[in-house]
Amino acid sequence: MEKPFDPTIPLLLPHETMYKIQIGSKLFEISGASLSSDGPSYFTECFSLKHQQRQRNEENSQYENDYGGSKSPSATLGSSTSNKVLFIDRSADIFELIYRHLQGYFVDIKDEVQFTMLYSDAMYYNLPRLRCMLKEYEYYFANISGKTFKIAKSLFSRNGDSPNYFSMTSGAMYADTENLFLTKKLIRPPPQSAPYISRSAPFFSDILQLLGGAELHMDDKKRESLIKECRYYRFLNLEQRLINCHITYNPLTNREDISLSLHDINRKKLAFPVDRQAKCSTVSSTNENSRESTVCRIEENDCGGANDSDTNSNSEPSLKKIKIEPKDSSRKEHIWRICTYKRPYLDEFARDLAFQINSMEVTLILNKKNKTIHVALMNQTAHQFESVFSPALQQLSISLAKLKITLPPSDDSQKRISYLVLPACISICDLTVNGANCPNLGSIVSDGSGKEQVIDFTNIPNISYCSGKKLHLSKSLWRLGANNGQVMMIALKARAFSGTKEYAKLMDFL
Repeated sequence: MEKPFDPTIPLLLPHETMYKIQIGSKLFEISGASLSSDGPSYFTECFSLKHQQRQRNEENSQYENDYGGSKSPSATLGSSTSNKVLFIDRSADIFELIYRHLQGYFVDIKDEVQFTMLYSDAMYYNLPRLRCMLKEYEYYFANISGKTFKIAKSLFSRNGDSPNYFSMTSGAMYADTENLFLTKKLIRPPPQSAPYISRSAPFFSDILQLLGGAELHMDDKKRESLIKECRYYRFLNLEQRLINCHITYNPLTNREDISLSLHDINRKKLAFPVDRQAKCSTVSSTNENSRESTVCRIEENDCGGANDSDTNSNSEPSLKKIKIEPKDSSRKEHIWRICTYKRPYLDEFARDLAFQINSMEVTLILNKKNKTIHVALMNQTAHQFESVFSPALQQLSISLAKLKITLPPSDDSQKRISYLVLPACISICDLTVNGANCPNLGSIVSDGSGKEQVIDFTNIPNISYCSGKKLHLSKSLWRLGANNGQVMMIALKARAFSGTKEYAKLMDFL
């Protein structure tokens, strides 16, 4: 904010005296009071009696050297100071703004070019109050793809929207020019180009409206574009407000849930609090040739069997259906700590996280031999998942690196395929397979459709194949549970397909 205006004017020059200044081809007449209002400056120095005395001494010294005598004072003073004209070879248009400033008027700057030239001349004329005013000016100026924007700094009052691109670049740009001018003692400031940004002007116009409190109707593509623009300009608070999310109250837990896309999650805001737990019956198994494994078993009533639906249609499926593959008889209660999320700059408390994966790089592997379920993430989705959740899981001493495998390609034209494989629970999932709701997942694996060859992920890194069923997910919603060095993907809602014909149904015409 600009400092309060001080109406007092120091006596740097006689206030009543009028002085003449010619800037370029235009002559200005200004009072000593106006010149003294912003000083000491180049003008007050030139017109001060001290300067006149120094000039007279220099002329006398030159006269003595040339003629060996002393020049009379009357010849030196000649006409009065007020009749002398100070000529300066600078822009008269910019000096019009300075002239109004010295007269005590508010300076209305129209664009980034005018602001840059005015800042340069404020340094050249050494006007301390004008320089301070420009540094604390209540607007930023920018040219975005040929369109001038006058941006009020008050738009960035929310936590996270400042410091931003403009506060960091504009301050540094003008500070560098000023330091160069002062340290090198240049005759005049070096030329400085006005700020220019090669981004979308219409999108920036929308951003300014959103920062001002307006609401805009937008589709997903425009929302994504505006989020990218916010990240470029570092409007971090607005970015979070633009991210598409659902916040709902869960009456079963008396807590709020938040649903976000995987790529919109800030990994620094994830946590696995102790108080957010889900119990399930588990068995931990240890193989001498491999690490301890955790897998989810396929139960006959997974996805909600028909009998459950008839006898207790209003009941909520329980996480107790998540089970560990039995390799011995030591059963125990396993506690899954459910991941929570707190949006940066917006939320005061964390909510239970449900993250959505919109990619088809997700596959459910139903193992008929061991009656287990795994979810395999591929390529970019696997990398994204690991990048988002690894820091929070590492705090629980869980490494996703142990769950990564790489398989050779099916033919020479393809690259090696990398998988991130995690045990999955689908007992409470609203699962749709090939457009039809799944009434009983166990029956899918038990009947004839579960005879295809799938990868057996129950003993990573030793990979083999067995009979089962592979379901490709086009869209899915998950929770993540972790504890005791193990991790579990808990499916909430998923849309799956199998086979080429069902994949073709998902394709759109150009």
